[in-house]
Amino acid sequence: MNIYEIRDLALKSGRAVYTAQQLANLINKPKSIATVYVQRLVRKGLAKKIVRGKISFSEDDAVIAGQLVEPSYISFYSALAFHRLVKQVPRNTECATTKRSIRYGSLGIVYHRIPPSLFYGYERHAKALGYVFVAEAEKALVDSVYLNAIPRNLAKEISSGLDMAKLKGYIGRFKGRGRKKLERWLL
Repeated sequence: MNIYEIRDLALKSGRAVYTAQQLANLINKPKSIATVYVQRLVRKGLAKKIVRGKISFSEDDAVIAGQLVEPSYISFYSALAFHRLVKQVPRNTECATTKRSIRYGSLGIVYHRIPPSLFYGYERHAKALGYVFVAEAEKALVDSVYLNAIPRNLAKEISSGLDMAKLKGYIGRFKGRGRKKLERWLL
């Protein structure tokens, strides 16, 4: 199997970001051989190294952000922009994850940790030779308020145009002070 066939197979899978182990599983070869293929793919310009141990076959920032750290989904202001609820394009792609918070400044990607009990309300979207998980508009707004990532007046303005039943359902899954804050800000 040559590197062009590997690239085509990887793209056909729908996945754009790979580790050497994931690529080894895809081509059914040992990791040591896949590591050599990874180096050759990057050297030939068929893939780009995005962080240590991971390559991408896509240039799309959203696809890279959605697949670089798993599990994760694009949320907060980035998802609000995706749903065209805000006009300003965010500088960084912001994602929610159940893993630790991390910032990839060179890539313009930020992951915010949320509790596993709040990891819901996202959909898979096909995008740029891959896929990306993006929060539904209501969940993106709830996440933004929960982590103080949006001003109160903007949150209230956006909430007025959303599905209130779905918004109330998402808020109902929160416990304690977080729930009270969400109710005050959004309902």
